[in-house]
Amino acid sequence: MDFSQLLSIAGSVLLALGGGAAIVFALAKWLGGVWAARILENERLAGAREQELLVRRRNVYTKLSVSLRVFLNASTRSNVDDQKRFLEAYDEAALWAPDEVMNSVGHLLDLIKTNTASRGSVTEETLQIAYASAIAAMRKDCGFPNTKFNYRVVSF
Repeated sequence: MDFSQLLSIAGSVLLALGGGAAIVFALAKWLGGVWAARILENERLAGAREQELLVRRRNVYTKLSVSLRVFLNASTRSNVDDQKRFLEAYDEAALWAPDEVMNSVGHLLDLIKTNTASRGSVTEETLQIAYASAIAAMRKDCGFPNTKFNYRVVSF
C-alpha cells in the first residue's frame, strides 16, 4: 500500500464521517425545532389559561365583594335577591378563588354568623376590617400581590 492509497482511504473515511455528521446535524436541528415549537405552544396555552383564570376570578370577585357589602350595615336587612346574589357569588368564588381569599371571606362570614347569633357581639368596625381584609386578598390574587391599599368602607 503506497502513500496515495493511504491518503485516498483516509479521505474516504473523513468524507464518510463528515457526511454522517451533516446528517446528524440536520436531524438534530429539525428535532430541536419540533421541541422548541411544542414548548412554545405549551407556554402559550399556559399563559392563555392563566389569563382566562384571572379574568374569571376578577368577575367572581366583583360579584362577591358587592354581595358581601350587604352584611356590613346591621340596620339594613337583606332581601331574597341580595341573598341569592351572595350565594351565587360565594359558590362561584369557592370554585375559582384560592384558599387565601376564601379563608379571608370565611373569617368575615364567621364574624357575621357570630354577630347574627348574638346581636352586637361583633363591632361594626371589626366587620369592616374583616371585609377590607377580604377585599385585599382578592386584590392580591388579581395582579396586585404587593398592594398597600387600605380599603375604606364607606356608608351613607
